[in-house]
Amino acid sequence: MNLLEIIHLIILFYLSLGGYFIPTQYIPVYLLSLPYIVIDWNDKDGLCWITKLTNMIKYGDTNPEVEDDIENSFTRKWLSKLGITIDKQRLTFLLYSIFTISWFYAYNRLMKKYKIKLFPDNMTRYISYTFVLSWLIITYI
Repeated sequence: MNLLEIIHLIILFYLSLGGYFIPTQYIPVYLLSLPYIVIDWNDKDGLCWITKLTNMIKYGDTNPEVEDDIENSFTRKWLSKLGITIDKQRLTFLLYSIFTISWFYAYNRLMKKYKIKLFPDNMTRYISYTFVLSWLIITYI
C-alpha cells in the first residue's frame, strides 16, 4: 500500500465516520469539506483528485486512459482486495447514504452544542416540510 492509498483511506474514513467522532470545534470544517469532496467526485470524469493523481503517477501521463473500471474506483478496488465485489451503482448509493447520515449527525451535534433550534416556530417547520416533500414528489414521481 503506497502513501496515496493511505491518504485515500484516511479521507474515506474521515468522510464516512467523521461526523460521529471528531471534536465539536472541528465540525464546521467537516460540514464544509464533505460537500466539496463529493462535488469533486461528481465532476465530469467521476473521479476524485486522489484517484486521478494515482493514475497519473502509475501510467506516467497527465491524462491516462484506464481500461479497468475497478481501477478507476478506489473504494471498489479496495473492497475487491478484501474479497467484496459490489457494482458501481450500489456502491455509490451506499457511500452517499453513509456520507449523508454522517453529515446530518455532525450537523445535529453542532446544533446541540450551540443550542440552535432548527425550526424556531411551527410555521417555519411546516414551510420547510412542504418544500422538502414537494421536492421529493417532483424529483421521484
